[in-house]
Amino acid sequence: MISCAECTLRRKTLFHPMTGRDLATIDHMKREDVAVPAGKDLIRQGGRVDNFYTLYDGWGLRYHRLQDGSRQILDVLLPGDMAGLTGVLLGHSAHSVQALTAASFCVLNGDALPGMFRKNPELALALIRTCLADARRADLRATMLGRLNAAERVGYFLIELYDRLRRRGMVARGGACPCPLRGVDIADAVGLSRVHVMRAFKELRDEALLQRERGNLLIPDFARLAAYTGYTTISRSGRLAIL
Repeated sequence: MISCAECTLRRKTLFHPMTGRDLATIDHMKREDVAVPAGKDLIRQGGRVDNFYTLYDGWGLRYHRLQDGSRQILDVLLPGDMAGLTGVLLGHSAHSVQALTAASFCVLNGDALPGMFRKNPELALALIRTCLADARRADLRATMLGRLNAAERVGYFLIELYDRLRRRGMVARGGACPCPLRGVDIADAVGLSRVHVMRAFKELRDEALLQRERGNLLIPDFARLAAYTGYTTISRSGRLAIL
């Protein structure tokens, strides 16, 4: 099991720096590391949640399954993102969490959360700020996806994802970054059919706004795609808490 002090994610400038006391608190909460194969659910919608998780390596999806069997992807999980926290606090999960690729998660004891809030309020406040930043990002995306046309929706979704990857140092010098999302995943994230998503990609390619091939995403001119979609870049000063 990887100790919190040895975690390579914590060294990235994206994440809030931790004191020795913070690391000791998180180490006390940590239960194990778990490997999850691609396509497997870690949390099931409607189920009881006793643990919450930090994605250490790989990609994940947070999604809601509708009565007709269709799926709405609520968010893409990247290394350092947490999952299951609301389920722990509310007693059950309103959504599922799935490994998009082979992934590893740190498993944290949900029963230890109240003690963390009492004994380490600074860490608790950093965690709340991170949750609020994620909620604000989700609100902005929902607003834009509800009002934009198909090409703008796809472009907004991908530039937001690209910006999050860039802050994690996951974009290469040439501007390309990994993107294991399939067309059906993007369709389920932006509320379009796969046919409309493919047409949107063609329009974005024809306008030289983005390229996507062989599992990689390239945005040649970030500012131009941001202007096209109305995307506002994530603040560089806002650091996230990682548990």
